[in-house]
Amino acid sequence: MKSWFEENKTNLRLPERGSNFRTESQELILPFFEKEPDWDQFHHYYFPDGREVFEVSLENATKYFPTSMLDSFPDRDPAELVIQNILFVKHPTQERFDPLIARYYPDNQESLEDFKSISYGGIPYDWSGKVDIWTYNERHFIGFIFDNGELTHHSTYQLQTSMGEARIMGDCRTIIREISNNYTDRDGIVVVRPPTVVVEVVCTGSGGYTPSGNNRNDGSDYHDYERPPCCDDPVPAPPRDLPSYDPPTIPSPNTIVNRLTNPCASRTFKQLSKGSSYLTDLYGLGSLDIFPGMLDLFEQSGKFDYQIQNGFVSNGANAITQRINGINVITLNNDYLAKATSLSITRTIIHETVHAFLLENTYNMDLRYNHTTFDLLLRYFEKYDQNWNETHHAAMSHFILGMAVSLYNWDKKFGPTGGTLGFDYYYKMAFGGLLNPDNPTQLIDEAKQFIPSGSSWAEIQKILNNEATGTNQANGTKCN
Repeated sequence: MKSWFEENKTNLRLPERGSNFRTESQELILPFFEKEPDWDQFHHYYFPDGREVFEVSLENATKYFPTSMLDSFPDRDPAELVIQNILFVKHPTQERFDPLIARYYPDNQESLEDFKSISYGGIPYDWSGKVDIWTYNERHFIGFIFDNGELTHHSTYQLQTSMGEARIMGDCRTIIREISNNYTDRDGIVVVRPPTVVVEVVCTGSGGYTPSGNNRNDGSDYHDYERPPCCDDPVPAPPRDLPSYDPPTIPSPNTIVNRLTNPCASRTFKQLSKGSSYLTDLYGLGSLDIFPGMLDLFEQSGKFDYQIQNGFVSNGANAITQRINGINVITLNNDYLAKATSLSITRTIIHETVHAFLLENTYNMDLRYNHTTFDLLLRYFEKYDQNWNETHHAAMSHFILGMAVSLYNWDKKFGPTGGTLGFDYYYKMAFGGLLNPDNPTQLIDEAKQFIPSGSSWAEIQKILNNEATGTNQANGTKCN
């Protein structure tokens, strides 16, 4: 990839020009600057259609950003907060890459990320901000706006001919924006330019929009990096026999986790991942909350893949966690969601997330040669003839306290009882799913030692059934 880029990078850019727009299509084109990747920092992932992507950090200091960031971060230079990368998208049939530029603009202090923590293949589960996609030669492709990890809007830029007021058009609205054009030259001197005024058209949802390099607003067909002379070009366009690299069709950015369409389950998941883990009033046990820590590992490791959704589960279980095309996919049963309390659903999400964490580690270790503590833990419980589900349950018996703390913290901050049930109740609910494979009504042997003194499995099972079915004896409330 590096050698391909060095050989072809001069063919990936437009000639120098005076205008920021192609007037016939009103596309925003920012001034071009040389882009030098930091090859030591990269993400590696695949688009849903199987195309391989390497996302590499840009080491250049030049960073464009909406001037509105000056209000969000009044005491900092917004340029320092922008993550700017090159996406090298492997062509499916040819020996080439199609590059794009991705810029990540955080909305607030809580959404500040470093290179390792954010990529087009993995938007943090609680991130708020905007992702802008540009061609290598700085033509704006599309933007995506996120609110707490949820993709809420997509946007494009249009030429602003007057400072008219913003307008609302159906599910779209127009916003007058200014984009900072300051840049740092090769001598390290910041060159200050007047901001570019644009109209941003913001529409709800992702729009089902996958930009393609061969389609333009006026309906004609062209190669983006190889165009006829236009507007006030100071130099001729490149000859037609030069190699051209079309901007690839791309999917919407991938949020690492939330694909839930059930409103209640989606809301519960977002609440669970918002940071209730930082409550510390529970006898000093707050730091034992394992749920957000596991999400952080999925997000930050650069190789963990986690997805949660709802749908039909064939075996009638409350949920199932599967490894699908390298992604650990949790599916919550729609029938279960229709009757369970939010306490039960939260417990199930925590339980299945531990499954996903163990499953990822299972597929990313060699049990014969690795001798980490985690490896030894799984190998100790490897006695179900490679039935990883039961191996996980045996290991998860030692996570009961951490799962209980996660459930308590959620109820304390967001749940129906405000954490008033007594910790024993949350602890007993954490036994859910740890069932004997040969007798699904009985607790797995490894978990029996952790039953609280004076309690019984029958008592615990009754609590779990009440919350899972939303009976009158449940302490939680139906998840509507």
